[in-house]
Amino acid sequence: MASTRNTPQPRWGALTLRCTVFAVGVLAIAGCTALPRRDAPPRLFSSATPVGFPAEVRFLSSDRASVEKQSAAGLQRIRASSQDGILRALVLSGGGAGGAFGAGALVGLSRRHQRPRYDVVTGVSAGALIAPFAFLGPEWDPQLTEAFTSGRAADMSLRGLLALPFGASRRSAALRTLIDHYVTPDLIRAVAREAASGRLLWVATTDLDKEETVIWDMGAIAARGGEPARELFRDVLVASASIPGAFAPVLIHVQDAGVSYDEMHVDGNASTSLFVAPVAAYFALLDQQSLEGARVYVLINGQIMDAPATTPYKLGPIMARTFSVALRHMSRAQVVAVDQFADKYRMSVVSSYLPFDYPKYNLADFRASTMRPLFEYGERCAETGRLWTTMDETMAAVTDAAPASKRRPPADQSPECPLRDVPFTVAGTQ
Repeated sequence: MASTRNTPQPRWGALTLRCTVFAVGVLAIAGCTALPRRDAPPRLFSSATPVGFPAEVRFLSSDRASVEKQSAAGLQRIRASSQDGILRALVLSGGGAGGAFGAGALVGLSRRHQRPRYDVVTGVSAGALIAPFAFLGPEWDPQLTEAFTSGRAADMSLRGLLALPFGASRRSAALRTLIDHYVTPDLIRAVAREAASGRLLWVATTDLDKEETVIWDMGAIAARGGEPARELFRDVLVASASIPGAFAPVLIHVQDAGVSYDEMHVDGNASTSLFVAPVAAYFALLDQQSLEGARVYVLINGQIMDAPATTPYKLGPIMARTFSVALRHMSRAQVVAVDQFADKYRMSVVSSYLPFDYPKYNLADFRASTMRPLFEYGERCAETGRLWTTMDETMAAVTDAAPASKRRPPADQSPECPLRDVPFTVAGTQ
């Protein structure tokens, strides 16, 4: 047998083992696929950047030095972009198929003529897919509507948690095809134009190697122009929506001091369900004057609570309930964090969410039969002026212990909208 001792080694790092392991007690299932990749950047706060792009296109959410350095000029630019001097931020959460609710809500706000021009739009996972259309305004409602109601996303559906290790490549291809269809050169140019005025479009992914949230400035990516900008813009959206195990991770090629690396990015929801600012901003000293009086609109693409129910002692239901617990508690924690951040800088907050008496649906079912009712529900609530509620009302829902049998509507009736007849003033109108 010939010796391989002196055989040149490829520049690729060791094979990466992509494993998704779900365990409840002693029950576990694992799906693993070996994929080649370069090594990840070795330092947490490195200067590695996507090839051909400036460092300003992204930053770690926990990088306090970068946040403090860029905050003053950035906040002044955002404030200057406002048409009436009031800074408005739209926060879009993750939620899988529940993203259709947020998409429908925006379209309903357009029809009611109460959709403001948001100076800042942030998105995570499903919210990241909505974010570019929300940023560009009602003129892009037809594309937003089609993306969430046409059934184009049906091949992304996951038939039960036990199917997680199987079909990831098919689902990933469907997700990439869906996003590639809507991330057109026209959309990139439109985002670049709006960002040039000072507005911000931020999307979060999770860097698995660093175990950190990465915030991408999609306007800065779009400003690069051309096919490289379109491809990175698309890849960031794909990564932000790629649930580990259900979809393949996205490898983003970066360079640092002439050395090539690969970063592995997955669903932003793995590290944050929603955000109005980087985590570091919560501990930094920001410009109070630039933020005071700002209005924050939080669209939660799912339910923040559910009625108690007996969990069957079976692997599937136990896993499903466990993930549900994690997602809902993360959403609640993030809602509280946004509220505290807003209170610190004297900003006002309104929110919306799917009430727990909304009919049961599978958040990994992306067929039109699931997503269209969610879209129409959000659209109806917004169009009838019953979308936004206060943070106090939102968190009060968590302590509402009424049993499901008394709260869920009959099958032939729709659930109430989130506002639930609570008077609230948004942008000066009742």
